[in-house]
Amino acid sequence: MSKEYMTAMSMIKCNGATAPVPIPIQCPISHGVISCKTHLPLLNANDCVPFLNVLTFGTCKMIPPTPAGPVPCIPALIMAWKQGDPHYIIEGAPALTKDSFLTCTFGGTIKFQ
Repeated sequence: MSKEYMTAMSMIKCNGATAPVPIPIQCPISHGVISCKTHLPLLNANDCVPFLNVLTFGTCKMIPPTPAGPVPCIPALIMAWKQGDPHYIIEGAPALTKDSFLTCTFGGTIKFQ
C-alpha cells in the first residue's frame, strides 16, 4: 500500500475550530523535494510554525465565547507533526502523510482533509 505524502497547499482542519485552510506555499522555505504528482513542495514534521505553515482556522470552538463574541483561532503548537513517515526523511524530519496530525494546546487536533 502506498502512502499519500502531503504537500504545500494541502488542506488541513482543526476539529476545535470552524474553517479548513491550506498549508501555504512558502517559496523561500522549501525543503527542495517536489512532488512529481502535484509539482508542489513536500512537507516534513517540522512544518508546524503558527502563521507560517499553519494559519488560523477561523474561530476557536475550544475556548468559550467572550461577551464580545467568538474567540479567533490562534494555533498554539508546541510539538511537531506526529505520525510522519520515519522511512522518508526530508531535511532531518519525517515526511508528512495523510495520517499525520498536530495537537493544539487549546485541545484541538489538526488533520489533513
